[in-house]
Amino acid sequence: MEKIQQQQQVTLIEKEALSTILFSKTDVIEDPVKRRLRQIYLEKAERLGNAYHGKVKMTFMTEDGKLMMVHTTIWSADHQYITLKGGIHIPTISIVEVEFS
Repeated sequence: MEKIQQQQQVTLIEKEALSTILFSKTDVIEDPVKRRLRQIYLEKAERLGNAYHGKVKMTFMTEDGKLMMVHTTIWSADHQYITLKGGIHIPTISIVEVEFS
């Protein structure tokens, strides 16, 4: 996926802190082609997580416009939400980038 503009600092957080985050309520990607690419990457990350317990670096935007990153395993991904270990749900529209390590 397209690299995030380095105009804004990205804060690395632990997966356990995600339950306190308010996620963006509007889609952070405007281009429909890039939205589709995000979905493809999330589905690939889901397969990686389920088959190999592999982790990805996922960058998302909060409700107040801050960029945050978490290093985690994605257990399921659909057009509305992704689910992480422990039942944590993140709205797909708030995800800016998925990076495979």
